[in-house]
Formats: sequence, C-alpha cells, structure tokens
Amino acid sequence: MKQFWDIKSVHQDKILLFRMGDFFEMFFDDAVKAAPVLGIALTQRNKKSQDETPMCGVPHHSIAGPINKLLAAGFKIAICDQLEDPKLAKGIVKRGVTRVLTPGMVYDSDTLDGTKPHYLVSLDSESLSFLDTTTGEAFFFRSKKTTELLRFLQILPVAEIVIAKEDESLLTGVDGVLISHHEDIADLLHPLLKNEAPMSAARLVSYVGNMSGEESLATISPFVMRDLEHRLEISSTTLRHLEVFSTYKGEGLGSLFHAINRTQTSAGSRLLRQWLSFPLRDLNAIEQRLNSVEFWRNHVLELKRVRQILGQMGDIERRLGKISQPQCNGRDLLALAGSVHAGISALEVLVHATGGKANFEGLRELAYKIERTLVEDPPLATKQGYLIRTGVSPELDELIELSTNAQAMVSRMEAEEKEKTGISSLKIRYNNVFGYYIEITNSHKDKAPAHYQRKQTLTNAERYCTDELIELERKVLSANTKRADLEFEFFEALRKEILAQCPGLLALAHECSEVDVVASLAWLSLEEKYVRPKFSADGSLKMKASRHPVVEQTVKKNFVANDLELRQHSCLLLTGPNMAGKSTFMRQVALNAILAQMGSFVPCDEAEMPIFDAIFTRIGASDQLSEGLSTFMVEMTETSAMLKNATKDSLVILDEVGRGTSTFDGMCLAQSILEHLLSDVKALTFFATHYHELTSLDQSFGQITNAHMTVAERNGEIRFLHTLVKGPALKSYGVQVAELAGLPATVTKRAKSLLRDIESKRVQASSQLSLLDSLTAEDPYIEAVEVVDPETARRGETMKSLMEELQKFPLMQTSPLDVMNQVAKWKEIVERV
Repeated sequence: MKQFWDIKSVHQDKILLFRMGDFFEMFFDDAVKAAPVLGIALTQRNKKSQDETPMCGVPHHSIAGPINKLLAAGFKIAICDQLEDPKLAKGIVKRGVTRVLTPGMVYDSDTLDGTKPHYLVSLDSESLSFLDTTTGEAFFFRSKKTTELLRFLQILPVAEIVIAKEDESLLTGVDGVLISHHEDIADLLHPLLKNEAPMSAARLVSYVGNMSGEESLATISPFVMRDLEHRLEISSTTLRHLEVFSTYKGEGLGSLFHAINRTQTSAGSRLLRQWLSFPLRDLNAIEQRLNSVEFWRNHVLELKRVRQILGQMGDIERRLGKISQPQCNGRDLLALAGSVHAGISALEVLVHATGGKANFEGLRELAYKIERTLVEDPPLATKQGYLIRTGVSPELDELIELSTNAQAMVSRMEAEEKEKTGISSLKIRYNNVFGYYIEITNSHKDKAPAHYQRKQTLTNAERYCTDELIELERKVLSANTKRADLEFEFFEALRKEILAQCPGLLALAHECSEVDVVASLAWLSLEEKYVRPKFSADGSLKMKASRHPVVEQTVKKNFVANDLELRQHSCLLLTGPNMAGKSTFMRQVALNAILAQMGSFVPCDEAEMPIFDAIFTRIGASDQLSEGLSTFMVEMTETSAMLKNATKDSLVILDEVGRGTSTFDGMCLAQSILEHLLSDVKALTFFATHYHELTSLDQSFGQITNAHMTVAERNGEIRFLHTLVKGPALKSYGVQVAELAGLPATVTKRAKSLLRDIESKRVQASSQLSLLDSLTAEDPYIEAVEVVDPETARRGETMKSLMEELQKFPLMQTSPLDVMNQVAKWKEIVERV
C-alpha cells in the first residue's frame, strides 16, 4: 500500500484507479465514494487478516463505463496503470498515473449522447471559450458584458468550467456545473490559439495539456470566434418555454429538436442542435442555407443516396478523439477508415450532382493504408501482437512466420528425432516451467542418445532437452516478443500518421455534417410538406395554413392549420378559454420563425416573415421554490428582462401575464405591460389573456388586432375547434372547461348558479373591477327611503349595515371565488329584505 499512498498523495482531489492484475481497485474514501455511484459492492481488503480497509474494483477491460459514471457524478479521476509486464517485473510492479480525467474530458466518447457536444468552458472578464475534447470543436465569444457571456452557459451543454480564482466572482448565479481552478495559460503563439484567441482559450489549452498530455491536443481544431451580432437571440428561458430541446418534463421526445431531426450521423445531430441554438439574422446567409435545402429537394434520387451513405458513416470527430488517447485500439482505426470512405462517397454524390470537382485522394489513401496495415478483426490489446497484416514488413513477416508456425517447426523436429533414435513414442512438448522438452517413456529410455540432456524424471518417463531444442525455444519465444513489440511500433506509427492528418479529417467531417443537416431538412420538408419561407422588407408577418411542427406530428391529420396576417409593430390580442389552442398557436409562430432563420423550410402553405433580432416568451409559470421565488416572482422577473431587452425588431409572446396575483392587480399589470410594448418597445407582439376588458384597448391602439380561438357550444357542452378568427371571445367557458377536467358535478353546478347571479347583475366574471356594478346609485336598494313604519326602518338599517360591510370588504386581498361566495350571501340578505 506504500506505492498506493505515494501516488495518492499527489492526487488527493481525485479518485485513484489503481491497477492490480486484471482489476482497477479503489481504496479508502475513494472506494466509499465510488461504490454507490457504480452500483458495486464495497468490501474490505484481506478479510482474513482483519484488515478493514474499504475497497472496491472493476475489471480493466470494461473500465470505460465506470469511469464515465464517475465523471458524470462530478468526480475527477487519476488512472494509475502498470508500467511494466508483471511477468518480467522484479519485485513490486512499477505503476504510475498515465492519465487524469475530469467531467469535461471523457475516457470513452462512445458512452456519451452522440447528439450533444460535451463542452469544457473557461471564462474571464472579456471572453468565454468552449472546447469539446471528444470532437475537437473549439470556439470563443468576446464581450465586455459578463451577463451576455453567461447566457451561453445556460444554452449550451457544459460539463466543466475551468477558471482562475481571481475570476471566480464572475460565475455568480451559475449552479450545477463542476468548477475547477487552473491558473496557468498556454503560450499565446500555440497553434490552437492562432486566430487571436483570448486568455480563456489559452487556459483551456493549458488545462487539457496538463491533464491528458500534449498528444490529446492533436485532434483539437484551432479556436475560432463565434459572432454574437448576427445571430437570433434566444435565451435559455425561451428555449425552455418553447420546448426546443426538451419538454417541461425534461424529455427529448416531444421537443422541436426531436420532431425535426432527420440527420443520419451523430455529428449531423450536433450541428443541427447548434443551428437551432443560434439561428441566423443575416439574410444572405439564411438564403444560402435555404438554397442548399432546395437543391436536395430538387434532386430526390441523390438525396436518398447520400442519406443512405451517411447512415453508414459513423462519427469521424469522436473516433479521432479516441485515437488521440492511449486506450485506442486497432478497431478504432478501422472504424475511422470506414467513416472516411463513407464520407468521401457522400461528398462525391454532391460533387457529381453539382458538376463540381474535389480531390479526396489523400484521405482515401490514408483509409486504404489503415485497411492494408491492420488485420480484419484486430484484438483489443495493442501490445500483444496479432493486429498487423503480413506484407507490411519483411522483418515482421519473418517473425510472424516463426511465431505462427512454431508448432509446425516442433512437429518437424519431433519427426526427425523419432527417425534418428528409432523411438516411435518420442514426443516434444511445452510447459511454462521447463519450456520445450523431449519426453521418452521408461521402456525406451535406454535408446536416448548421449547428447540428450536429462531435465526431469517422472514415474513412467524421462524428459530431455537438446541444444537444437533450446535454440528453437529461444527463436520461438523471442519471435513472439519481438513480433508484439514490432507490431506495436507499426500501430503507433499508423496512429501518429492519422493524427498528423487531423485537419483534413476534421474538414471532411465538418463538410459531411453540413451535408447531413441540409439533406435532413430537405427530407423533413418533403416528408411533412414544408414550404420555403420568404422574408418581408416591411416587417409584416403572413402565414397561410401555419402548423405547429411538433404537435402536428403527434395528432397527424387532426391538426387544424390557421392563417395569420399582421403588420409591422402590431399586436395580436388573443382571448378565449383554456384548451382552445391559444398557447399552441403562439408557440408555432415562434417555432416557425426559429426554423426559418436557421435555414429550414417551415410548416405552412405560404410564409412571409420579418427577420427578428430576438424572441422573448413568457409562457406558463415555472415555480422556483427551492430558490425562494414564487410563481408570480418568476413571471415578473422574466417579463422584466423581456421589456428591458426587446426591440422593435423582436418577437414577443406573452401568455396570460399577471395571472399569478389577484385579479385586480393582474389585470392592471397586464394592461400596463401591453401598453408599454405597444407605445415604447413596438415589437411584434402576441398577447393571450383571460382579462376580456383588455380587448377594448383596440380603440386606443390601432395596432391591436383582437382574435380568439373558436369554440362550439351545444346543449351546454363545448367543443374546441382550434380555429383562429378575428374579434374578442364572448365567453371564457371556464366552468365548462372545469367540467371537462372532471370536477365534481356539485362544484360546477354551484359555480354555474353563482355565475348566473353575477351576470344578472351585469358583473363580469373575469374581473373584480366590476363586482360593484350591481350596487350603483341607480340601484333601488340604495335610494334614500323615508321611514314610514318599523318594518321599513328595519330594512333601511339592514341596507345601511350592508353598505358599511361593502365599504370595509378587503376586495384586493380576496380571491375571485371568495368574492363570488360573499356576493351570494349579500344577495340572500337583499332577497330577505
């Protein structure tokens, strides 16, 4: 254990995987932490000697899964391997840490979700850098606004943040991500930093090189700057509200990404995710993507062919990432060769269809060399031979012949000795103790030649050796060792040759990813009948038969498409009951805008829209009780951010804003927010509300268009038609919706009774503002009455008392239901009077 503690003392903040024979063992606190995460038993070392040292272990050949589980749980890992062959070791086997891993640097990328990147991030006061060691992707953003940089930490999947201690204060409000401190930075003249990369990028290069060695940087592309200004701004809140990458339940199924993803490769899925995260604002760039989609739509045969080829391609980027690591094997190299062939074939389909030219001979020759060098099914171990083909090297061929045909050589020698000695039962055998030996039974031992050297006496036989047999043994055993060493040399040389061609391989991978994404969008448009969007110069929005890209795939032919036409800076004010389709309609407008600006066709019969600079949403209410924020506080915080950042070129979607507080407060807030959007921000706005009083604002603001989703009512039952029509909704149908939801009949019957009573006194059920309308000066009950008898006097006192109670009634602190119950009581008093 001294060797363990010597190594552990240098890596105290990491779980140490200590190689012992066929297992990687963990001891003491490392074992206590790791066992429950890995789901394995925690035991003790040397139970017979009552050594209570906690320990657990996993087989060395299946270490990838356990390592990634520990990384996903936020642990850092140091892999301590055996540095020499235990058979040749004198005393304790030499061991040393061969690799250090953190959550941002995985051991085996095959265990990751192929559709998501795995970013290692660094931040300083002026920049934010991202690096994916599994794919080689590296980029950075520059901004002097820390808040602008931090929003990318919420949009993109981040596994680990590397930061200097002096910059840690910049991470205020960032939770749920491992934060590692690293003070060193790489030389700014480093090849990966040639594009004027910032200090944060230099910190990442230093961190990865320090943890995994310089060779792990061989598959990383130079850092490039990503543009902030020419991208559609979509916050993490908007992505969540619109369920772009996951539903409110956190599931991928039901999201926009899942609905439109027709890519054939993992790299294509990752690029599609990137396009969805950062749609474009530059018209020329958008049109170029749309032109590419239209090209594939017009070449359906080529489209089918290229998708078929891409389906066999695999993931060049992540396969290159594995090849840069010590645990890579021959199968990884062969998989890369297959990916290169498929990628070149896919690009050749494009070149042939466009009539262009391309030269892929260098990469194709590399793939052929890999296949010519390695056997068809190489072993997982790379240091034990049997992975290089014959014909690669004459010297290796001789060693292969010796090691492969050793048994044939022994058989020939055995036949020769039988003939020389005349002993037909003579045998040549091998064991680990004596090596090769000649065995003669006791009945023939007198015939043994004088040059036979006795090695061992058995009950029924004698064992001998000869100088020729010793020489054969030396040749065979040394041939196996030399073969293994020489094959590993050829394997390493081939691996380094592949790494030397990383730029070309990564360029091929990127081109194939773009082809995959564009071809998948073309396939989607044909499959789901999408059309090419147009972009209006006057800022107007027109959609004919627009559909929700996710919902329509769920309900199939039952989805109701809707037309929409709005002028620049206008507002669609939507009213009507819940479940009528208001939220779905507003979401589909936003999702179609995202699709259009990322370069995709859209689910409409015709579509013309402005190019938005940002999309802001306030849909639903997500409680953050663990953070001490109420539903209403979350609603107001998100709305505040929207009002501060939205511009006249933004798309704003508000769904039932103000519903998290009392009706009176909520309606006042909703109206003032809407007026601010119309008067000051002037963004294209969709505003859904149950406050029907707001529909009268169209008389003051000409840019408001009232609309509602139609509902059919018959014999007290309602049916949602999901059709958008102009004009405000006449009823809220709240009680009917409650019936559909399964509320007890006694509850809904009582609600209907109260509703009729209130409506009979001209009280609007949706607002507390008009609850006193039934008690105006015109009401006969509050007219001045001359007291002519005791009964009349009693009535007057009752009404006076009622009026005093009304004046003291805490209207703004009372819920609508309690208000209606109180009104019912007052009504009973009035009826008795």
